[in-house]
Amino acid sequence: MMAARALCCALMLLLCGGVCSGENLILPSKLQNATQETALFKPIKLPTDTYNDYIWRFGSLTIVNVVGTLDSAAAAYKNRISLDKTTLALELRNLTLNDSGEYVLSINGDKGSYTATTRLEVFEPVTSVTIIPNTTELIEFNSTVSLNCSASGSALSFVWLNGSSEITEGERVVLSDSNKTLTVSNVNRHEGGPYTCEASNAISRAKSEPQTLSVNYGPDIAYVRAVPSGPLYSSGSEVFLTCSADSSPAAEYQWALDGSVLSDEGQKLTLTDIQTTDNGSYTCIAHNTKTLRYSTSQTINITVVERISGARLIGPSDLIMEGNSTTLTCEGNGTVDSIKWFKNNESLSPSSSITFSSGNRSVTISPIRRADRGDYNCTLINPVSSGSAAYRMIVNFGPDSIRVDGRSEVEEEGYVNLSCIADSEPVPLYKWEFNGTKTEVTSKTYIVNSAKFSDSGNYTCIARNNITKLEATASRTVVVKEKGSLTGGSLSPGAIAGIVIGVLLGVAGVGVALIFCLKKRPKSSSKEDKQNGVAQNGGEHELNYAEVRHVQPDQSVVNMGGPSTQTRHGTPAMVRANRGAAPNQGVKPPAPTEVTYSEVKK
Repeated sequence: MMAARALCCALMLLLCGGVCSGENLILPSKLQNATQETALFKPIKLPTDTYNDYIWRFGSLTIVNVVGTLDSAAAAYKNRISLDKTTLALELRNLTLNDSGEYVLSINGDKGSYTATTRLEVFEPVTSVTIIPNTTELIEFNSTVSLNCSASGSALSFVWLNGSSEITEGERVVLSDSNKTLTVSNVNRHEGGPYTCEASNAISRAKSEPQTLSVNYGPDIAYVRAVPSGPLYSSGSEVFLTCSADSSPAAEYQWALDGSVLSDEGQKLTLTDIQTTDNGSYTCIAHNTKTLRYSTSQTINITVVERISGARLIGPSDLIMEGNSTTLTCEGNGTVDSIKWFKNNESLSPSSSITFSSGNRSVTISPIRRADRGDYNCTLINPVSSGSAAYRMIVNFGPDSIRVDGRSEVEEEGYVNLSCIADSEPVPLYKWEFNGTKTEVTSKTYIVNSAKFSDSGNYTCIARNNITKLEATASRTVVVKEKGSLTGGSLSPGAIAGIVIGVLLGVAGVGVALIFCLKKRPKSSSKEDKQNGVAQNGGEHELNYAEVRHVQPDQSVVNMGGPSTQTRHGTPAMVRANRGAAPNQGVKPPAPTEVTYSEVKK
């Protein structure tokens, strides 16, 4: 009876469903729950009509049917459902994936029937997300890798990440199997990961552990660095060569000299105590055992230069004579790139008499002059060292330009000091002759401490160079004079001036006295005047003569009023006045060179 009544109610609800469905009855559009959880189907809005009968169904299966105060639940839902008769909310527990689907609530009211539908989606939570690569050892530009994302859960979707960046499809990147599989072809070194797969559904999400791929690459271009930098190195030094190349795994290194592989292996090559046998072009070869690729470095050139040692400057073993020629040669051990020459610390340059050989190894001087003597230096040079040597050149010449220096006149008991001067290398030997007679003097100077008149004569110096075998002579005549004849009794200039002034005053005094006497004397007759030989001159004045002589410091006589002429040595000063004597009456007038004529007015 009850079953028939329920069936009748259901048919009525179906009949009016098209008319009343949804009016004033609203359910959530969708419910999403995880398995083992509880779903609550609670109407958002119920009809205002009065109702006593309603049914919850899952598809075509009735979950619970309420008629009046009676309700019945399907056997499959017993112990899994609860019904709130006030709100008509249905609680479904212990959800399974099979509970997913449409749920319908139908109400039969006084004014009509009402129906509303909702959907339940039951998901299994995401767990156990892992990445499974087809290989983890890859060769750059050669290998293709496929990564498969495995995860537990329902309705899963997948996203791939490289680091923190989401991966999208591209020329070499393919996502397949609903993004579950990631494929990268011709991988490069930057595509080694880490890769992460993220699986998700409506209720949960989870990530895999990062997956890193080993992308083997290289070696890239190998590069060699030399310490110290070259290319020129001094013999005996050390050179360190280091090779590097970007490679994974690390490259292995082999060294080669001038294209021939050496036994040396490793990233570093050390050359110790290098010699010229180590000269050449060095390269390194980098090898990757995974990629099986090779890379050869640039060339490092090493040129070993022997250090210069034992520099020496070789000159002639014989004595060098002026006018001849000679050659200086610079030698030494080691590599010589250039040679510089110096004389007396100044650069030596070619000239009309100086020529350099090819390469400046030697210098030839022809003819040699005395100006070429001095200190010569040559310097051997290469880029890593230098060496110098010196040679003192002595040019033998002379004697020439000889002369005898000293006074030609000396006083008796005076000092004769003669010096013989001559240009000569080496210093010459000296001999002296006096008036053609050899003396015992063999020094540069000839000295007579107390000269006598017999020391007057010709002194000859003979200079001889025992190397050049040349001689040169020079002479000087020395006159020994009376003592004081050259020095004037050693009178000072003041004394001489005093004597001159005294003489002048004396002459003036004599003149005044004569005038005074003449004025006092009575006039004589013209006859007497004629006998005295005095010429008349109109009575205006008389002409008087005075002779004044004075010995100057050089013992020459000074004639006052006339020219000075040397007289006999040592003659004392003398003043002589003649008055009234005529030149033709036996009184000779003074000689012009000895007498000074003065006119004295009466």
